[in-house]
Amino acid sequence: MVHKLKRRCLISAELVEMCSILTIELGFSVNETGKIIKRLCNEQSLSHLDFLKNINIENIHIETELDPADNERLNLLFGNIGKTDSESMLNLVESFRLNMIESRKRYEECYKNKSRLYIAFGIFGGLAVTLVLI
Repeated sequence: MVHKLKRRCLISAELVEMCSILTIELGFSVNETGKIIKRLCNEQSLSHLDFLKNINIENIHIETELDPADNERLNLLFGNIGKTDSESMLNLVESFRLNMIESRKRYEECYKNKSRLYIAFGIFGGLAVTLVLI
C-alpha cells in the first residue's frame, strides 16, 4: 500500500513536469502531435509515465494509478492535443498542471499520514506475534 501511495506521488510530480515540457513544445515550436508525444516518450524525467510509450492518439484511454478524476483529466488533455489552436492548448495544459499540483499535494499528504500508520501497524503486529509465541 505504501508503494502504491509513493507511486501516486511520483506519477503526479512527473505529470506536472510533463506539463512544463508540453508548454515549451506548444509555445515555441509548431510540432505535430506525434512529435510531441515522441519527445515526451524520450524524456528521462518522465520515466514513471508508462502510458506514454503505448499511447494511441486515435483512441485515448489512459489508465494510471491515480484517482479516476485525475485519469479523466489526463484523457481529456491527451484527447485534445493537436485539435485546437496553440493558445487554447496552452490554457488547457496550464489548467491541467494546476489540477495536478493540487492532486500531488493531496497524494503527498496521504502518503505521509498513511506511511506512518502502516509502520506502526507493522511494529505492533510484530510485537503481538512475539507475545503470542512467548
